[in-house]
Amino acid sequence: MKFKLFKLNYVLFIASSLFFSSCVTLFGKKQTIKVDSNPTGAKVYAGSKFIGITPCYHTSKKAKSTLTFEKDGYQSKTIETSTQMRGAIWWNWLFTGPIGLLVDAPYWNKYNSTYYQTNLSKLPQPKVYTPIKTPFIATESYASPYILNQIPLSHSNLELRPKIIYKKYKSAVFMIYTKDGEGIAQGSGFFITSSGIAVSNYHVFKGSLKGEEIIKLSTGKTYKIKEVLAYSERYDYILFKVNGDYFNYIPVTKRGYEIGDEVYAIGSPKGLENTLSNGLISQEYKDYYIQISVPIDHGSSGGALINSYGEVIGITSGGRDDSGANLNFARDIRAIFTTKY
Repeated sequence: MKFKLFKLNYVLFIASSLFFSSCVTLFGKKQTIKVDSNPTGAKVYAGSKFIGITPCYHTSKKAKSTLTFEKDGYQSKTIETSTQMRGAIWWNWLFTGPIGLLVDAPYWNKYNSTYYQTNLSKLPQPKVYTPIKTPFIATESYASPYILNQIPLSHSNLELRPKIIYKKYKSAVFMIYTKDGEGIAQGSGFFITSSGIAVSNYHVFKGSLKGEEIIKLSTGKTYKIKEVLAYSERYDYILFKVNGDYFNYIPVTKRGYEIGDEVYAIGSPKGLENTLSNGLISQEYKDYYIQISVPIDHGSSGGALINSYGEVIGITSGGRDDSGANLNFARDIRAIFTTKY
C-alpha cells in the first residue's frame, strides 16, 4: 500500500513538474512581427521556415535569430533579428530547476523589435561582349612558305570514276556556318591536309563575327577555326587551320587543266550537304577565274572542284543568277600560292 502511494505521488510530482516547468511553452505570449523589404515581393524565411512574401506579418512563440530574404534578380540577404531571453525562464529555473529549462528551451528567446526591414541589392548583370569582326584589316595576306610546304601536291596518272571520287572525298568537304550579327549564313569548305589546313571562299567569311564560325563535317562532328593562315578578297579564297587532326583531305593538283576537261563539285548548295555534281571547264579568265558548267548554288561557295584524277583544282565560288545558261565559276586553287607551280 505504501509502495503504491509512493508511486502515485511520484507520478503526480513528475506531471506537475512538467506542467509548471512549461509555463512559457503553454502560457507564453506569442509575438507578431512585421517583415518588409525594398523592393517588396521577397520570400522570407525565419531560420529555415518560410513565413511569407514581403510585406508580411509573422506570429510565433519561437523567435529566430535570423531572417533571410530571397527575390529573383536580387542577391539573397540574411539579417540578424536581435532577440533576448524571456523573463519567465528564470521562474522555471527557480521552481522546477533544469527540467523546466529543458522543456522551454525552444522558446527561451523573444524578438526585441516588432518590425524588420532590409534593402536588397540587384544581382550584377552579366557583361555582354560584342564579337569582333573577322580580322581582315588588309584584303590580301599571303601564306608563308612554311605553310605552303605542308600542303601535299599530286600528279596522279589514275583516272577515277565519279562514284569513287565521291566516296573517297565526301568526308573531306564540310559545311561552314557564320554569323554577322543579323543572321546565320552557310557555305562550304574542304581540307587540303590531314592536319586540318582547309580552304574556302573569302566572301563566305567576309563580315562575319570572329570566333562564331562553326565547321560541321558529314559525320556530324563540329569544330572551331584555330587560325587564319592567308586570305585574298581579290582572288576570293581563305586558308585556315581547324582545331583537330587526322582529317580526310583532297590533294591539290600539280597539273594544269584545259577547256573541255570534265570536273566534279562537292559542296552544300542550299544546305543540301555534300552534293555531287559534274560538268566541264567552259573557259578561264584572269584573276584565277574558271568558268564551269557544273551546277552549283548558294551554299556551294567554298566547295571543292575536283578533276577526274581526284585532285582539287579549284574552289567553287558562285554563278550568274540572271542567266539560265548555267554560268558558274570557281577560283583556281593555285591562287593560294604566291607563284604558280
